[in-house]
Amino acid sequence: VIDNTVLYAKYALDAFTIGVQDNESDSETASADTEFRGYGISYAVSDELSVSYGMATVEYENTSLEDQDSSAVSFSYTNGSMTISATHADVDNIAGTSTSDNQGYEINFKFAF
Repeated sequence: VIDNTVLYAKYALDAFTIGVQDNESDSETASADTEFRGYGISYAVSDELSVSYGMATVEYENTSLEDQDSSAVSFSYTNGSMTISATHADVDNIAGTSTSDNQGYEINFKFAF
């Protein structure tokens, strides 16, 4: 049996939106608990352009696992019926493995008809 607890808060002020989320998984199995905490902030530069940044950490109770850390930066630009968005993300210690790091880029083009 695993008990999951999730708590989040989001606050918007003018062009800024800030959020935080905490997750906790409590397992009956020894050394199997995890804790997650993530933060994010976005800024609407104009009606067409917004930028955002987020970061998160997963902490493992199992001492043989490293904490997983991630971060990402994104933007979105809309002009008429077209939206262009992009993200760059970086994750270290994937699934607690110290030799497993990754990063990626994503670019999206969306057209509404």
